[in-house]
Amino acid sequence: MRLEEMQLHTSPFLERYSNGDSEVVRFFDYKAHHDKHEWTKRQQELKRYSFPRQGLTNYLSSYNDKIGSSSKTLDHIQKLNSPESLAVVGGQQAGLLTGPLLVIYKCISTIQLAKQAQKELNVPVVPIFWIAGEDHDMDEINHVMVPKNNTAKKISLKAASSVKSSASMWGWNKEDVKPWLKEVFRAFGETAYTSDFLAETERILEKSDSIVTFFAQLLSKWFADEGLILLDSGDPEFKKLQSHILKDMIIKNRDIDGAFISQTNELNKSGYRDPIEIQKNNAHLFYTKDNERILLYRSEDGFSSKENDFSISEAELLEEAVNHPEKFSNNVVTRPLMQEFMLPVLSFVAGPGEIAYWAVLGKVFHQFNRKMPILTPRLSFTLVTNRILELMNSKKLTVKQVLENGTDDFKREWFASNRPIETNESIESVKAEFTFSYGKLLKLAEEIDSKLLPVADHNLKRILSEIDYIEQKMEQRVRKKVKEPLAEFDEIMLQLKPTGILQERIWNIYQFTNEIGPQLIKQLLQYPYEFNGKHKIIYL
Repeated sequence: MRLEEMQLHTSPFLERYSNGDSEVVRFFDYKAHHDKHEWTKRQQELKRYSFPRQGLTNYLSSYNDKIGSSSKTLDHIQKLNSPESLAVVGGQQAGLLTGPLLVIYKCISTIQLAKQAQKELNVPVVPIFWIAGEDHDMDEINHVMVPKNNTAKKISLKAASSVKSSASMWGWNKEDVKPWLKEVFRAFGETAYTSDFLAETERILEKSDSIVTFFAQLLSKWFADEGLILLDSGDPEFKKLQSHILKDMIIKNRDIDGAFISQTNELNKSGYRDPIEIQKNNAHLFYTKDNERILLYRSEDGFSSKENDFSISEAELLEEAVNHPEKFSNNVVTRPLMQEFMLPVLSFVAGPGEIAYWAVLGKVFHQFNRKMPILTPRLSFTLVTNRILELMNSKKLTVKQVLENGTDDFKREWFASNRPIETNESIESVKAEFTFSYGKLLKLAEEIDSKLLPVADHNLKRILSEIDYIEQKMEQRVRKKVKEPLAEFDEIMLQLKPTGILQERIWNIYQFTNEIGPQLIKQLLQYPYEFNGKHKIIYL
């Protein structure tokens, strides 16, 4: 494997944040994520706060033991009991077969940053992956994308229920999942690794009671040697630790919303659009009734659903927070706040979109006399297989050129230089001239003996078929010389930038392990990556 870096311009906001642009970093409490002095400042700040460490380690030990995590993970969990221990946290919704590649990259980023911070600060720093099991948008997570017919095809798993329950509560029939799993692996193509991967994944599926458990068990397997801690935010057992925080969020609900709107307006004044939609009287909390998540809005009498078909007083909601915290879940505004109170977060590993929406949360944190953690942009990768590298070399293309400009211009330029000889007009001309000249033979044959006409006509057809044969042969050579190379441009684009989007947002890790082998993730973990904002290119 070989590593290269490049500056890739995909998100102006992220780029300005990474470069320390004052107009952007002013929305964050820590201005330079790569500055080790900021780590020390955050470490000192966290000493001021208390965390439910004992309850947290009990929950994490139970959950990670249930999903089959390694002894190293369980050791990392126990380190959280120490009052000086810290965490680097990353997170994502639970996707099938771990979802798009960027999920794997978030895990790698979280692990690598925790190692670097532990070495720098000389205290235990553990990697935690926060699975957003509270989310209920199944259309975002119920599929895998596979390459087919020069495009990215979605292979979806049908939902077991139309009720908008959280992903953690979305049970499934494993017998319905198995055909889907086989279809996905067939789409990846048969290799020396396919049958083993499929068998192993089916074994894990047998022990999975939901999409979240399946997701967690797969991540636990891939990162066992690194001790990655998994946490399901939708787990009722985890929510039992959250009652007092939920109460504060209910009591200070109007202040939370006002702080969010105020900072969003400030972001607007700097020329940026709302990263999170503003909705009047949004409580930024979900309440579960009859297994359906209801987004709450403030009303005259307390709280209600958007359609006003459900209502509850503030006193009743506070009582529910104490007695049934499992009925509550956070939205994009309050989730980071809940994370802040539950975990000693040194740094949160965020994607481009997450960096943008954290920019409107500073004042929300300040309502609780807290600062936002250090926001570290996750590592971003493009994987290049030997096949794609060979094709690019044959076209004198680089990964940088493809990622920045696509392949269309290069394809047109190549075609202009290798324009094929047009055969159709010449062939038709030869046929016409020959048929005209052959007419003289037909006339002569008729004069000699009219019975020769059928023989002469059959002979004409045979000669024309021979011309068709040479035409087919020439067409095959043209295709090999021109059409196949043109298709190879499309193959390069499909692999590196499918549908014009970075590979990491479309393809799945199993597509590559199926080709490269099970050692791929360990190989990706071997580099001491720099969190320098540059895109990483990995030649496999």
